[in-house]
Amino acid sequence: MTAKKDGYLGNPNLKPVGVQQQFTPEQVQEYIKCANDPVYFVEKYVKIVAVDKGLVPFEMYDFQRDLISKLHANRFVIGKLPRQVGKALPLYTKIPTPNGWTTMGSLNIGDEILGDDGLPTKVIFKTDTMYNHDCYKLTFDNHESIDADIDHLWTVSSSNWNHKEKTVTTKELLEYMNNNYTQGGRIYIKNCNSLQLPDQELEIHPYLLGLWLGDGYAASGRIICHKNDYSEYKNILQSIGEEIQHERTENNCIVFTIKNLHTRLNKLNILNNKHIPQKYLRASHIQRLELVRGLMDTDGSSGKNKRSFEFYQKDGILFNNFVELISTMGIKSKNSFKIINQRIYRTCRYSTDLNIFNLIRKIQKCSTTKNIRPQDKRIYIDSIEKIDSVPVACIKVDNKSSLFLVGDKFIPTHNTTTVGAYLLHYVLFNQNMNVAILANKQSTAIEILGRIKLAYEYLPKWLQQGVIEWNKGSIVLENGSRILAAATSSSAIRGGSFNCILLDEFAHIPTQIAEEFFTSVYPTITSGQSTKMFIISTPNGLNMFYYYWKGAITNQNGYVPFEVHWSQVPKYPGGPLRDDHWKREMISKTSEKQFEQEFECVSGDTLVSVRDKTTNKIHEIPISDLYEWLI
Repeated sequence: MTAKKDGYLGNPNLKPVGVQQQFTPEQVQEYIKCANDPVYFVEKYVKIVAVDKGLVPFEMYDFQRDLISKLHANRFVIGKLPRQVGKALPLYTKIPTPNGWTTMGSLNIGDEILGDDGLPTKVIFKTDTMYNHDCYKLTFDNHESIDADIDHLWTVSSSNWNHKEKTVTTKELLEYMNNNYTQGGRIYIKNCNSLQLPDQELEIHPYLLGLWLGDGYAASGRIICHKNDYSEYKNILQSIGEEIQHERTENNCIVFTIKNLHTRLNKLNILNNKHIPQKYLRASHIQRLELVRGLMDTDGSSGKNKRSFEFYQKDGILFNNFVELISTMGIKSKNSFKIINQRIYRTCRYSTDLNIFNLIRKIQKCSTTKNIRPQDKRIYIDSIEKIDSVPVACIKVDNKSSLFLVGDKFIPTHNTTTVGAYLLHYVLFNQNMNVAILANKQSTAIEILGRIKLAYEYLPKWLQQGVIEWNKGSIVLENGSRILAAATSSSAIRGGSFNCILLDEFAHIPTQIAEEFFTSVYPTITSGQSTKMFIISTPNGLNMFYYYWKGAITNQNGYVPFEVHWSQVPKYPGGPLRDDHWKREMISKTSEKQFEQEFECVSGDTLVSVRDKTTNKIHEIPISDLYEWLI
C-alpha cells in the first residue's frame, strides 16, 4: 500500500503531496465559487468536527458572516468582541479550590480554582444560570461520575487517534459511544498533574500524622507498630524532629508516644475523629507525599516487583480522605469494598511512579525501575446516560489550556472559530502565502491552529492541497502556503516574511511587548501591497489595542473596525440571543462597570488631570484619551 493511498503520514483524511485531482464539472464550479466567496465556503464546507462523523456544519450568525466578509475585503481589520460563553455544568458540581471545595453554583468571577496543570487559576467569566438543557451523566473507569449538559466541552483522546487530543462536546462523545465503542478505541481524559501549592505551616509533620491516622489510638497520641519496624520508625521520626517519650512492648508490637502529639491532635480536632484536615489536603506536593507515605507505611501494600499499590481502611471518612489525597497527586485510583462480619473493608488500588513508602521492607518489595502503564494515567469514559435536566452554569478560567478540575477525583474539564475559518480559506485559495497566528499565550495560538487543522481534515479531497508538513505549531501545504502559531512577541516572527498576521486577544498583551512587536513587524506589513493584519480582542483597559481601535473608528490609521454587541451573541450555544433581562442578571452578579468592560466594550470617559511635558500646563482629558496622550 502506497503512502499516497494511505494519506499524509497514514492519515486518510489528509491529501499527500503529488496526488493529481480529477475534477468533475460540478466540482470545478464549486471550487470557483468557494474561491470567490469565503462565506459560502465556510458555511458549506467547514465543519465542526464530531468525534464519530466529523461533519457538523459551521452554522454562523449574521455577525460572523459580516466578519468574514470584512476580512476578505480589507487588508487591515480590528475587531472588538464581547466575552463569549463556555459550556455548562450543574450548579451542584463539586469544584476543588486551593483551600478546599466549592460548587459551580457558588463560584464567582475572581474566585480561584484549580487547573489541569495543578496550578491555581482564576474564574474570569461565569454565565447566569441556564435551564432546560439536555443533561447527561458521564461515568468513568475510576468509578467517578460527572453530570454535564449536552454542549459541555471535554478534551479527550483515543488509541484509535494515535493519542491525538480533541476538544469535543458531550453530544459528540455520546455519538461515538453509541456507534464505535464496541470496536475498541476507548475514549479517555488525561489525568491531572499533582497540585502545585505552597508549603503549609502544619501543626504535625505530615508523615507522623499519616502514622497516627493509620496505626494510632483514636483517643490519644499513642501509636502501635510491629517490633521489627520500630527501630526504623524511630530513626525516621527523629530525622523530622520528633521525640519519642514512652514505649512499651505488647506481644510482637511496640506502643510508643510522641512528645506533645496528644495536644497537637486535639488542636486539629481529630482525636476520636480521625480524618485528614483540609489544610493537609491542600499542602505542598512534598508535604502531601509525606502524608501518603505515613498512611502507606501503616495501611498500604504493593504487588511484588510491581508499581501497583493498595490502601486498606475500614473507616469510610479516612478512606475517602485518602482517595482525595492521591487524586491531588495526579494519581488515578479504583476503589472497592467487601463486607465481612457486617463490617465494611475498603480497598483503594492505584499505580504511580512516585516512591510512596519510607519503610525499607516495603520499598524493596515493589519495583523501583518499572514504569506504570499508559492506561494508569488515563481516565476512561465507561458510559454516558441521559438524566433529568437540571440548572447549569459555565465558567471560563485564566490558564493556558482553559481546563479546570471537577469532581472528587479531580477530572479535568473545559470552558470557549470564525477568523480561523477565513484563514483556512486564505491558504487554500492563495499560493505561497505565509500566515502567522499570534496570541497572548502560545497555547491559545496552537488551539486556533488545531481547529483549522481539524476543519481541514474533513474537507473534500478536491478542496484540499497536498500536505508537506503537519506539526503541532505549523502546517505547510503543497501550494506553498503555510500557517505558523506562536505567542505574540517582538521576536515571534522576526526574519520571516508574512502575508497575513492574526493578533488574537491583543488587548491582553503587555504594552511593552505590543509596542516592540509593532516596531519590529509592522513596517514590513504596511510596505506590502496586499499584506493583511487582523487584530481581534476583548477589551482590557487602556492599551495599544484601545489606541488602534480609536484610530480605526476615527478613520486615522487605515484599519476597518468591526464590533460585536453582546445582544448579537446567544446566551448559550443554540439558545436565544442575550436580552435586557440577561443584562440585568449579569450586572447583579458582577457590577455595571465590569459589564461595560466585558460586554459593552467601553472604557468610560472619566476626566483625569495630566501635565503637558512641553508647556508644563495641566489639561483635563477623558481617561479614554490617556493612552494616546502618553505616547
